[in-house]
Amino acid sequence: MEYFYAVFTKEDDNVLVSIPDVEICETFGKTWNEAYEMGVDALAACLSEPETIVHPKSTRESLQADNPESEIVPIPVDESIRKKYTKTKRFNVIFPEDLLVRVDEYRAGAGMKRSQLLAEAAEQYLEAQV
Repeated sequence: MEYFYAVFTKEDDNVLVSIPDVEICETFGKTWNEAYEMGVDALAACLSEPETIVHPKSTRESLQADNPESEIVPIPVDESIRKKYTKTKRFNVIFPEDLLVRVDEYRAGAGMKRSQLLAEAAEQYLEAQV
């Protein structure tokens, strides 16, 4: 699993979170646990933006040396959260009626929306072609 190191700094009543290797990726929480959860969410949101600049990965040691009063914590890249932040685009699709009925029966049973099923199927198809 991919991760980035985050700098956790206690300041007043908050825990500030900064991810130095991802440009302008900062958040905070009231507690350490909330700050961690917010860090995971912020990292996913930052990485979903195409213009985000990602720098070479810093080491835990170099970040700790630069931030001796802070905790250095690895934050995982959560792809499920990242996908929620990914920009979407609406378009029309024409399907044979009998196929659309089958799609709707399947997605209803799987608890999915039609667009979610079609996007996942398209991703699987494209990955299989490589």
